[in-house]
Amino acid sequence: MKYPIIFSLLLLSSTLTTTLNAQTTQQEQATTENNKRRPDTERQTEEPKEKLTPEQKAQKQTDILQKKLGLTEEQKTKVYALNYSRITKSIAWREQHKTNENKQASKEEFQKIRTDYDTGLKDVLNDDQEKTWAQLKADVKARRDARHQQKSSGKKPAKKTTPAEEELDHLEVD
Repeated sequence: MKYPIIFSLLLLSSTLTTTLNAQTTQQEQATTENNKRRPDTERQTEEPKEKLTPEQKAQKQTDILQKKLGLTEEQKTKVYALNYSRITKSIAWREQHKTNENKQASKEEFQKIRTDYDTGLKDVLNDDQEKTWAQLKADVKARRDARHQQKSSGKKPAKKTTPAEEELDHLEVD
């Protein structure tokens, strides 16, 4: 009478052990699969990206604007010159004002760089392109404000949903 009970318990325990091991293996495989699919996990282990030169930044932003605004070749060369000028002036301004104590004067000087860029861009773009540019600027500002709001509230930032939204993040507006 004892032997069938003991045999049943042994069989039951070995079956449970095998089932639990199989489940654990499946969970580990699923976790590994998810980590392979998630690019943010890979980014944490990658080395930091190389910084772009001012020429590369200007080219990247010009390409984005050409795609979004439908610039002609003549407009593209003018926009590249505006982007390059703004970027080099911004870099120089940052270097000059790293420890500047007069913050208001610094902000006004940087605002002048932005205003000059916007004025130059308005001279290059046609009316439809200007409307599209104004909408792009509003979209970038709204996304930036939303990220800032999430950071200040302690929530994780929302993930980028489309490549087009990721491109907008590379535009330096406002």
